[in-house]
Amino acid sequence: MKDIGGGESTELLSMVVGPLDVNCYIYSDIETHEAVVIDPGGDVDRILSALKDRSLDLKFILNTHGHFDHVGGNGTLKDVTGTQICLNKGDAELFSQAHEHGVIYGVQTSAQPRPDIYLQDGAKLTLGAITLEILYTPGHTPGGVCLYSKKDGLLFTGDTLFAGSIGRTDLQGGSFDTIIESIKNRILPLDDSVRVLPGHGPDSTVGEERESNAFIVNIRL
Repeated sequence: MKDIGGGESTELLSMVVGPLDVNCYIYSDIETHEAVVIDPGGDVDRILSALKDRSLDLKFILNTHGHFDHVGGNGTLKDVTGTQICLNKGDAELFSQAHEHGVIYGVQTSAQPRPDIYLQDGAKLTLGAITLEILYTPGHTPGGVCLYSKKDGLLFTGDTLFAGSIGRTDLQGGSFDTIIESIKNRILPLDDSVRVLPGHGPDSTVGEERESNAFIVNIRL
């Protein structure tokens, strides 16, 4: 578990979870101790330990998309905390197939409960000093989203955008043209200083990706 810095009134923790090394984030309000967990792909005991150690009150489980490696811990985390699971409806089918897809890759993933909240483009989730805007960014999956904190300059990109790369588009429901349009229309208009917090690998900034990511350097707004 690493403290990777949030804002003046928020804390942001990250840990790598599950057999496919997913970046799971715990984003919390320092004063109210309310928190969200983003992409709890596994190792739920570690996630729960981090919540308990900081006396955090988990309000939402947020999934950037429905692939098994990002949602594998949802059910256990909900069972323990009673928290609502949130996902874009476009990935409802992928989400329901998480167990079967995990088996294909040799990963044991439990069947997941149905989402409680479907994340709609432009909607905002607010808890304490945190406001996350839902940016619909399909392409890696049909229901992929990014989660944007304008106040703290944070963008949780899931598997849409990585440092130096983009998400795979050769899996079920993927589309290269669509993911490029999502990046062009929803991510590149953001300020260069916005931190890119991806689903795998190191973080970056919008500006760094605009200038050096081979997949998007030639995109013109």
